[in-house]
Amino acid sequence: MRQRVAVLVALVVACSGFTAASRAQGQDVEKTWEAAQVYLPGKVFASAPGGIQESKPLPVVIYMHGCTGIDPRHDVRWADFIKSLGFAVVLPDSMARPGRKPNCDPRTKSGGAFPQAHAMRQEEIAYALEQLRTAPWADARNIYLMGHSEGGQAAARCRLGGFRGVIISGWTCTHARNPVFDGIHLPVETPILAMAFDRDAWRAGNPTEGSCASKFGDRPAARQLTFQGSDHGTYEQREARDAVAKFLKDNRLE
Repeated sequence: MRQRVAVLVALVVACSGFTAASRAQGQDVEKTWEAAQVYLPGKVFASAPGGIQESKPLPVVIYMHGCTGIDPRHDVRWADFIKSLGFAVVLPDSMARPGRKPNCDPRTKSGGAFPQAHAMRQEEIAYALEQLRTAPWADARNIYLMGHSEGGQAAARCRLGGFRGVIISGWTCTHARNPVFDGIHLPVETPILAMAFDRDAWRAGNPTEGSCASKFGDRPAARQLTFQGSDHGTYEQREARDAVAKFLKDNRLE
């Protein structure tokens, strides 16, 4: 198993443009899956990925949390909402990795404290996707990716195909000073829903500008939702919840 993980990590990091030093951080990616929270339709509490028994495969959303870990006030509320639509929601826990530290300071709304996090998040997406493709409870034809804040950045930077759609929350897809974090790296045919506030307090004083819409290019199935205000979390917006519900429904294979 560990040899298989090492090969997977090497491929993902190479595609992401990170160095061998970054790759050395990622040998424990499986821990993020083992500690993942899985929210299932009709179930009140979260389950562990290894203990799920469903009568038929479910469509799944992989949800990537922000820079401080799984937030019960935002990420779990999104998971509860999405599971009510008939989807399973998997939240890999990046903070389960030994030595993993937050890459941001919520008090100052600044990032960069743990730069290894960006390579790690790509590994975590790839590992979760691989696990779901062979999980009997997951419908491998209907796997989506959603991320908020640092997780939204990770979703935008993911180069993997095979997602029925990708939702980018709380990120603008732009970075004026560092091209590594600028733009959308997903395959051009991937449906995208991007959501953010026009005066997000996390962007004040940071080298980001614009919105994901400025990076859509010729993508035929990309949509931007921009809310007025300085908030960062998107769950409280009714328009956001309605848009996510429609996006998941419209892109699902029956």
